Amino acid sequence: MSRPAKRQEPAKAARREAPGNELEDLLERFRCGEADAFEDIVGRYQTRLVQFFYRLSWDRDQAEDLTQGLFIKLLRGADRYRPQGRLSTFIFKVATNLWIDHYRSRRSRQPLYSLDQALLAGFDPAAEGGVMPADQAEMNEEREQLRQSLEQLTEPHRLVFELAVYQQLPYAQIGEVLEIPIGTVKSRMHNSVRALKKILDPGGQGWQAADQGRGRRQSGAGG
Repeated sequence: MSRPAKRQEPAKAARREAPGNELEDLLERFRCGEADAFEDIVGRYQTRLVQFFYRLSWDRDQAEDLTQGLFIKLLRGADRYRPQGRLSTFIFKVATNLWIDHYRSRRSRQPLYSLDQALLAGFDPAAEGGVMPADQAEMNEEREQLRQSLEQLTEPHRLVFELAVYQQLPYAQIGEVLEIPIGTVKSRMHNSVRALKKILDPGGQGWQAADQGRGRRQSGAGG
């Protein structure tokens, strides 16, 4: 009598169908020989990473090159990888270090696209919306003000703002990514919001309410 087939494959498939499951470490699975786990990493993080690098560089080609470089770095270092927490923390730590190295090596910054494209979750610098010309001009002016304000932030403040607002990482996880105390994360976030508020909301009510609301959410969020 033949033995019943083992029921491992359905469990593996179930894990793949849970993209938000941080308990599974795709890079560890790839290191252990599951080749398609790396494709899952690319599918899960590619868009977020392109947006991450784009909002820091304002250059779509550069953002895509940095993202590609990050995945190559993960591939080459997979044999030495050992899980030490959230995979997202590790990936954004690598991305942040990659950006800092790139930022230090370049001499000038030339934003190529308008900020509204970077703010959209699925932005595409080549795409155009159906907004009326007058409304679009007003939107572009406001977003150009925001871009100029972001450009005035120091690079450490821009990184905290990017990770907190656009990547929506909890303050504790940002501290792990940047290797700084959570108090420093909160201070940089507060100073970033205050600087941006001077241009975008002179009265301070809109940004203050948003920042207080985020602070309440962060205080209730786990690491």
